[in-house]
Amino acid sequence: MRESKLMFLQYLTGLLILIFGTFHFLLLSYLAPTTNKVLYLYLGNTHQLIGGTLYYSTVKEIYTTLLWGAMFEAFLTVLVYHAFNGFRVILSEQFQGPRAEKIITYTMLVIALIIFIYGSRTIVVLLTGGG
Repeated sequence: MRESKLMFLQYLTGLLILIFGTFHFLLLSYLAPTTNKVLYLYLGNTHQLIGGTLYYSTVKEIYTTLLWGAMFEAFLTVLVYHAFNGFRVILSEQFQGPRAEKIITYTMLVIALIIFIYGSRTIVVLLTGGG
């Protein structure tokens, strides 16, 4: 894939991280499908919990919802691509040359796949009631 297309995807995933991150925050606060909603009020360097607390059962209820599980999987995909493509670009600028580029690209791909598979496994285990 051409570098310009990879960078377009980098910018697109950055935007999607903002969108998914917003939904993730809202899920733990206002949109949580439980009565234990989480909302923090930040005062200086400290924070106070307002309107609930984050219990394991609350998190588990969120993760057993298929729609939210699909959103978390999309969020994971976007995060992994954005992070490891960013690392690839930074390392490629530091260590130039076709051989170094190939080594960096394949190393980042392998590490990204390992993290993606582990993250996906975690989401699937929680969706099926495990954890």
